[in-house]
Amino acid sequence: MKSILPLALVASAVASLAFAASPGQEAPLERLAALEKELAELKTKVAGLEQGGANTELGRALAEERARSEALVAWARAQGAAAVSLQATLKDAREKGFTAGINPASREALLSGFESLATSLRKLPSPETAEPADAREKRAPERRGAAAK
Repeated sequence: MKSILPLALVASAVASLAFAASPGQEAPLERLAALEKELAELKTKVAGLEQGGANTELGRALAEERARSEALVAWARAQGAAAVSLQATLKDAREKGFTAGINPASREALLSGFESLATSLRKLPSPETAEPADAREKRAPERRGAAAK
């Protein structure tokens, strides 16, 4: 019994020190406050993304790229329309005798060059007929398999 009494005194001292208020208990409260703040920020970000993400840096970059893409599509359409007009003008010049006169071969070559330029401009794929990227990716393994055979 005498050996149990000192052991009990040591255990009670350790237990009282473990449950005593210490400055270390403030750290979990500060950590909890920091986690709550971070959670609130994340909820705000998620809400912004659910609304389309227009207010985020990624959303703004996407909007800029979409505007550039639309501008390129408009330019390509304008090139196609200009090619049609150029072809009509070249046909009219031929009918009016542009190739007759001094050095008709050079004039014929000039008209042929412009004609091939206009034809190639008209053959550019329009956004409506262009193959979507996901369709190209699906076909890519087929092409690799065919090349390997």
